[in-house]
Amino acid sequence: MTRKISILNFKGGVGKTTLALNLSHALALQGARVLLIDCDMQGNSSTLLESVEEPTLTHVLRAQAQLSAAIRQARPNLDLVPADSNLNKASNYIISEGRPAYYSLRKAIKSLDQYDYIFFDHSPNYNAVTESALLASDEMLIPCELSPFAVEGLLKMFDKLEETLVEHSLDIAGIVPFKLNRSIAMHLAYMEDLKNSFDGQVLSPIRTDTAVGKAQSYHITIFEYDAQEKQRSKATDDFKELAATLAGRN
Repeated sequence: MTRKISILNFKGGVGKTTLALNLSHALALQGARVLLIDCDMQGNSSTLLESVEEPTLTHVLRAQAQLSAAIRQARPNLDLVPADSNLNKASNYIISEGRPAYYSLRKAIKSLDQYDYIFFDHSPNYNAVTESALLASDEMLIPCELSPFAVEGLLKMFDKLEETLVEHSLDIAGIVPFKLNRSIAMHLAYMEDLKNSFDGQVLSPIRTDTAVGKAQSYHITIFEYDAQEKQRSKATDDFKELAATLAGRN
């Protein structure tokens, strides 16, 4: 059965796209078939493709193209539906068309049973595209920065989802502590706070690693960057462990 997972946090800069790209590739390297759908008009996940050509998610959501036509191979075992800067027009279209349009993405992915995982990389801003992708998801995976207000931010997000997704519930696939620096005592304290607040839902963390940013600047994943630089990054081990944990929770 295909797992449909939204990678979500309503705060920017917490690692949603980093998690989406590297976790997707980690699972693909482990033999899973993965589809990543870029739901952010900035299109950062779409940079895995050499170029973004039409049709994109915008065309799919505006009923101008079938989802199958927008799927591109990004890496072996990893396909991608790109976003473009006109995704806000798709949001406006969904609003104007009403409730059935919110369920169009959910309907479109029903036949994609060739995938083990379908991930949705979200914008930090809640909009109609966000809601459409959440309605197409069964689970959410939440990257969380280690900060004083991390728990409060997650609780506010859950309240927002409860208000808006009245007819649809999402399981928590896990909460992923991001940019952990074990030499900073407060990071460890914040992670314990997360574990105490969300018992059994906090997964293995992703440590701070400059290689992650360098990989994204080259539009490649951490695994490709390590191969290119002939090295083994901390984050590589972390994403491999996270992928194995997520796969084990099937």
